[in-house]
Amino acid sequence: MDFEKLKEFNESNDIENVKKLIGSTKLKTSKTKKRSVIMVSGHQIKHLKKIPSLPADVIMLNLEDGVPKGKKEIARYNIAVFLSNTEKLNKEIVIRVNALNEGGMDDIKYLDRFEFDAFRIPKVNSIEDIDDVFMKTNKEIHASIETKEAFFNLKELKHPKLTTFYIGIYDLLNELGINHSVISIDNPLIHKILSDFSLTSRYLNITPIGFVYQHYKDLEGFKKWCLLQKNLGMQGVGCITPAQCEIANRIFDEDREFAEMIVERFENEGPFTLENIGLYVDEPIYKNYKQILKEV
Repeated sequence: MDFEKLKEFNESNDIENVKKLIGSTKLKTSKTKKRSVIMVSGHQIKHLKKIPSLPADVIMLNLEDGVPKGKKEIARYNIAVFLSNTEKLNKEIVIRVNALNEGGMDDIKYLDRFEFDAFRIPKVNSIEDIDDVFMKTNKEIHASIETKEAFFNLKELKHPKLTTFYIGIYDLLNELGINHSVISIDNPLIHKILSDFSLTSRYLNITPIGFVYQHYKDLEGFKKWCLLQKNLGMQGVGCITPAQCEIANRIFDEDREFAEMIVERFENEGPFTLENIGLYVDEPIYKNYKQILKEV
């Protein structure tokens, strides 16, 4: 892909020449554990160029927050150029469109022709929003849970194409009139918000992804939030930097070799005891490790 030309055309906001760079390659992606999700805005050419080397499980190609209004249209075509000139990625690709009433439907209508994994819909309020998207695409649908309507009616958001939820903690607190100062690792209010979100997502068989920790240089703080969110049932978290991705991948990973040993031995022997660690493996323990192996 000619990133230099793409950069040149973006600097002059030359949309017509950006369109000419759209190729015909059918991108092949890989299913992942969704441990780390990193945002890459469509107008940032230098970031698009780095996607193959990023250590994230999921690349979130962004058209919404973080993309200036004057760059949203060209960002949409930049994403089309990237998708149509890339052969293979060992990651999932999700496109976060604009709010449905602010250009999101146009984003979906145009980009649906290209190969990637899912659309992420921001500011979802009801199942009707998901139905509207479903009528426009056969791809997976992901939803940002950042409005009070969505959060307090989460059980109503069940749809065959809806596979993943992202908790937008900052927007949600804004809607509730709660200061962001409550975002503290020891605050029971935050624990309740995250655990309610996680449990309801699991009840719906939808993957819950934790929030982005904005203090991207505070890696120790990020590690603590990852551990907390994992313990509250999240499958992964949003990330800002590659360093955050690497931490999230380690924390949200599971020892697959250990899981494989547990599953194989239980299926051959039935219940057994691991004397070296003092673990009795019965049916519930076996099912837990079986589930781990089902996750990509």
